[in-house]
Amino acid sequence: MNKPELLMPAGSLQKMEYAFAFGADAVYLGVPFFSLRARENEFDLETLYHAREIANQQGKQIYVTANVFSKNRKINSFFDHLDEWVKVKPDAFIMSDPGLMMMARERYPDLNIHLSVQANCMNWQSVKFWYKSLGVSRVILSRELHIDEVREIKQRVPEIELEAFVHGSICIAYSGRCLMSSYMSHRDANQGVCDNSCREKYKLYSVKSSDDQDYFLEDMRSQGTLYQMTEDENGTYLMNAKDLCLIEHLKEIADAGVCSFKVEGRTKSLNYVALVSKAYRKAIDDMVEGKEFDRSLLDDLNKVANRGYHKGFMVRENPGREGQNYDTSLSRHFTQRFGGLTRPAGEVVPKGYLPIEVRNKITRGMSCEVVYPNGQPYNFEVTEIMNKDFQSVDSAHGGAGLYYFKVPNEVQQNFGLCSLRVSAQELNIKE
Repeated sequence: MNKPELLMPAGSLQKMEYAFAFGADAVYLGVPFFSLRARENEFDLETLYHAREIANQQGKQIYVTANVFSKNRKINSFFDHLDEWVKVKPDAFIMSDPGLMMMARERYPDLNIHLSVQANCMNWQSVKFWYKSLGVSRVILSRELHIDEVREIKQRVPEIELEAFVHGSICIAYSGRCLMSSYMSHRDANQGVCDNSCREKYKLYSVKSSDDQDYFLEDMRSQGTLYQMTEDENGTYLMNAKDLCLIEHLKEIADAGVCSFKVEGRTKSLNYVALVSKAYRKAIDDMVEGKEFDRSLLDDLNKVANRGYHKGFMVRENPGREGQNYDTSLSRHFTQRFGGLTRPAGEVVPKGYLPIEVRNKITRGMSCEVVYPNGQPYNFEVTEIMNKDFQSVDSAHGGAGLYYFKVPNEVQQNFGLCSLRVSAQELNIKE
């Protein structure tokens, strides 16, 4: 079978380099003014040129996101930005506003445009419209589509490329449109039958049990139906969708006609980019070679901070209660099942005697794991730490810059672009 593209997020040039090193075929990135990531976005025009150069050297692709729905005040400046972006020669532009797309197409008739998920394209007639009217070459499908719907879209419009999200955060919305009514009473607001759940009356109950304080939300339209919530030191999570994870279903999705597997997370960490890229790279390669799914990849994905995983709408009609995490912003039951959440300890900087830019506190005696783009992780115990002045210290602290770690020869010989992490238990993080 043809090998689907692994498309990773790049919120910075460094994250792009990690994505490529750990297996991504392409990345999506954008400058803040016309991208949906205005914060924690380090790209400007100069950085875009640098990204293009790196991608060319590695035979990779970059897609520039300009997917805002623009107000009048941005239209005049759009041409100026577009002219500069075109000079960078990205492989495609990701757009959603039909007015801006029309302007771009008129100025640059051969521009390669991918339709953003923000356009909420959910049926084959809409796909056909975008393809025929504005020459869109690829449609990024709404996350709410079922695999059977994806298959029909491809059958009806075989000329179009289809891209689908397979991993990452999900909001309580139809890619920006309210999903509350559908979740609470199975009445789809996007289909005109909203029950106005957001305007109804609710009661909150507090129940003391043992040493815990449990909370329940009652929908007064259906008295006796309680939604359990748990409050911890971080607060209460009422509508906290679990993260999407479809790594077990890549073959089914590819068979339905999807040519690009997309991962959410331009604001996520280097650790996230590295480990998710590596897991999906192996899953895709195994799929193409006809191998069985390697379930150990689920363990790897659960070493990344997450809200718990679910399969969204792609393989079932409605994730229901299983799609929500009422406990915490991070996963509890998954970390227990898969042996403990991990936190990035730091990134290994490729120069000399293993300097490490520390992100979380590391002390002597901790067990650390170095994760490489290729091959198995390497575990070692921290026996000696030196600060930037090469003075011996008992611990290294995040945000204080480089520290130098004594490591086995195997690590010294193989380190390069890699990620270092320690377990949550080592960091005394409560699960």
